[in-house]
Formats: sequence, structure tokens, C-alpha cells
Amino acid sequence: MSQFADGTARKRANTNGSKWPTRESVKASLQRISHLIRKEFIHIIRSKQNFRMLLIAPLVQLVVFGYASRLDVKDVDTVIADLDHSTMSRQITDAFSRSGYFRIVAHVNSYDAVDDYMLRGKAAVAILIPPDLERQIQGFRTVLVGVLIDGVDTTTAGTVSGYAQSILQQFSTDLIVARMNQMQGLLYTTANPRIISPGVTDAGRAWFNPNLNSKNFFVPGVVVLIILAMSIVLTSAIIVREKEIGTIEQLMVTPISRFELILGKTIPSFILEFTTLTVITPLAFLMFDIPFKGSVWFFYVTSIIFLITTSGIGITISAFCKTQQQAVLTSFMFLQPSVLLSGYAFPIENMPVIIQYVTYLNPLRYFITIMRGVFLKGTGWEILWPQVIPMIVMAIFYVALASFLFKKRVD
Repeated sequence: MSQFADGTARKRANTNGSKWPTRESVKASLQRISHLIRKEFIHIIRSKQNFRMLLIAPLVQLVVFGYASRLDVKDVDTVIADLDHSTMSRQITDAFSRSGYFRIVAHVNSYDAVDDYMLRGKAAVAILIPPDLERQIQGFRTVLVGVLIDGVDTTTAGTVSGYAQSILQQFSTDLIVARMNQMQGLLYTTANPRIISPGVTDAGRAWFNPNLNSKNFFVPGVVVLIILAMSIVLTSAIIVREKEIGTIEQLMVTPISRFELILGKTIPSFILEFTTLTVITPLAFLMFDIPFKGSVWFFYVTSIIFLITTSGIGITISAFCKTQQQAVLTSFMFLQPSVLLSGYAFPIENMPVIIQYVTYLNPLRYFITIMRGVFLKGTGWEILWPQVIPMIVMAIFYVALASFLFKKRVD
């Protein structure tokens, strides 16, 4: 009889030690997690610093970065060196002034004066009109009009060079058409210039961004950068705070598992980050007139995957830090290369091949591509799945790594 009792006891012990959790254990685990979540929400609400970070900082960043992150070139300070002072030279000057890309800041009478404007930064472009311009054109000779550009900013210099060439080319075309009009005795009309100058012209059109507004390219990336910084910094700081103020010792004596502790600490920040994303995304539409052509459902699903990934990165960072200051500094050490290697501002295709391979490890690369596709192109899973799959893999990897590194102890 005693042997039967012993066997029954062992059987019960084996049953209780089963890997499958019981309903009671799951309920108790959820209760412990909910208590941690409630505690964390109370701390976040009471902290003025967290309030500024969660509500004010994202709005300020959206405004500042959204307006600052533009490559549109207009009203470039330009100095004109007109050594001809003829009707045609004034027509060239007027063409640059009316374009909207150039702002005439000075007219000088010598090339030496141009050097002073360029060296002192008073002008970024100089238009050099040689003497006898009109006489040489009337004599059927080609005239070179100099365009000097400050090449320190290579991006702006390339764009400005294209605008200047387009203006001078249009001026040259108008001269040719006018001359043919005189020679053939035809009445030139701008409505049908092919009567006079047959040839091939372009009918170019930009898809997805017809006006080529750089804000349409940058603002979706700005939204991603705000959420990335907020998620990593907030998650890492919340967990490290327990080490810094010593409350982690109290958690050590409670019947709570490492997984429950991670969930209880990260779910509040996850909810707040998701709420911030929901708020600043419509604001980006309204403030910058950005289109949203894709699926809201797909946008939120991929956003959740991205937030899980960044939360895992934040927890991983917290495992190596003892103070909140260390956590914040380490987070920014991660953020800088992530932004540079994401394609936010610099095309990944233009980077060295080795660096291009490194970018595949950057979750920001994939989510920025997804955001631009959803915002501007209206694409979904059928097109963007090559970006979604790596994000899912990274989410699993970073959460597993964070759970492995995170230890419920005081270092």
C-alpha cells in the first residue's frame, strides 16, 4: 500500500513538473505581468521627464527634422557678372531670376569681384557673361557663358548645375527658333514649335512623386527615426532604472520569471511607442501634405514587428549597462550607424560593397523601405515581403538574445 502511495506521489510530481503550463499557472503568470505593467505605467505617468520624452520630444523632432530634411534647391544666392550690358545679356539674367531657383544678390562689373563673393560665402553661384555676347551671337558664333558653383556641398552643386544648364539650353533653343523664324519667314508660336524645329523631345513623368518633392522622400523616414530612437532609449532606460535605484533586489525575491519581468517592463513602453506612432503619422500627413496610398492594416502590422525588434535591441543594451546614462549613451552609439546605413539620406547602392552587406543587419533599412512604399507607392505584402521577412527574423533573434542576456540579478 505504501509502495502504491509512493508511486502515486511520484506520478503527481512528474505531472506537476510537466513542461506544459496549467491553467492556474498561466493565470498567475498573467497576474504578475499585469502588476508589473500597472507599476510601470504609474511610474511613467508620474515622471515629468518621461512625459516630455513621450509627448513633447516626438512632436518637436517631427517639426524640426521634417522641415530641415529637404534637398529641394531654390533661391540660391547668385551673383551676376555682366560684362556685355546688352539686351541678350539682360535676357539671360532675367531667365535665371524668373526660374525660382536662383536669387540675384548682386551685379558686378568684373570677374575679380566674383571671387570676393564666392570666397566670403555671399553667393553660391556666379554667372559670367562675357563681353560682346550679343555681337558674337548675331555673328553666328557660339558663346560660352560661365557658371561657377560652390562645390563644397556636392549635392546642391550637382542640382544647381543641372538647373543652370537647363536655363541656358532653353535660351539657346529660343534663339535658334527665332533665327529660323526670321530665315523662313514663319510666324513662330510657342504652341506648336515643331513646325519650325522638328526633332525629338521628351515626355518625362515622375511616378509616385510627380513634383519631385524631397519632403515626400524624407518625412516617412523621419517618422521611423523618431520611433526608433524613442523605442531603444526608453526600453533600455526603463530596465536599467531598476538596477540603478536598487528595486531589482525586490524583484529578485518575488516568484517572477525572467520572461515575465521582461514582458512586464517592455509592454508599457511598447504601448506608448505605438500610441506615439499613431499620433505623429497623421500629423505628418497634415503638416507636410504627405500622401498615404497603402494599407493601414499592413502599416500597423509591420510597425508592430519593427517595435518588437527595437524593444529587443533596447533590452539587449540594458544587459550591458548599470546606469541610465550608460544606457542612453549606448543607445545613441547604436542609432548613429543605424541611420547612416539605412538609406534614409544616402542611397545604399552608392555605398561600398562591403558596407552594403553590413546594411542587411540593420532593421531600419527594411522598415524605411516599407514606409516609403506604403506612403508613396501604396505597395503591400506582395511587393514588400522581401523587407518584412528579414524584420521578422530580426525580431525573433533580438528578443531571444535579450532574454538570454537579461539576468535577474544585481551586478
